[in-house]
Amino acid sequence: MAINVCCESCGNPLPVEDINLERLLARCKTCNRLFDCSSQLPSSAEPGWCGPSPSRPEMPRPGSITLVPWGNQLVMQRRWFTPAILGLLFFCIAWDSFLVFWYSIALTQDDVPWIMIVFPIGHLAVGVGLTYTVLCGFFNKTEIRVDSGSLQVRHAPLPWPGQVSVPSRDLDQLFAVEKIGSKGSRSYELCALLKDGRRVKLLDNASSSDEALYIEQQVEKHLHIADRRMPGEISS
Repeated sequence: MAINVCCESCGNPLPVEDINLERLLARCKTCNRLFDCSSQLPSSAEPGWCGPSPSRPEMPRPGSITLVPWGNQLVMQRRWFTPAILGLLFFCIAWDSFLVFWYSIALTQDDVPWIMIVFPIGHLAVGVGLTYTVLCGFFNKTEIRVDSGSLQVRHAPLPWPGQVSVPSRDLDQLFAVEKIGSKGSRSYELCALLKDGRRVKLLDNASSSDEALYIEQQVEKHLHIADRRMPGEISS
């Protein structure tokens, strides 16, 4: 059976090698768009079409994730540190050093124009945010705690947005999706589909698909949630 898929963005027809039938994803090389192509594929009821198997092999535990024994609870801790944090650290040192040099002159000299103090305020805000991000990258961990009552996601010890608490009974399915940045960088989200149809983001900016897929598999296994394919999800 022929498969005809066109890019959602520019309308270009895609060659079959740019279509991932297992993940139901397609990438257009013309505009670099990654999109869910499931709506353009034949349904499983049509003769000659074999959908991907919902079965998934056991995911090995990534080195960045630690399983913490805690009674009947499933507790996983994911450390934030990656080698990329070191590059960000050196950039942060250079940025902050410039600001210290600038303000050491602006605040110690007489009759300094007010624009010299006001102009770098935006840069100062960026420097504060950048410094805090680097500190979180070195020290923070994300804890995923699951029991029969709830699924909780917490970031510590430094405060960070994205704390989540969802009643376990409301969880219908977990799935991981890929995000592509404007410069082609890739990160991964772990999401939950609730029984009322809402979608909740559980984990943002996982550095590898293995992290997101491993956590998904462990949570579903602990809560006895049967894994099924979701549109746009990544798979092992």
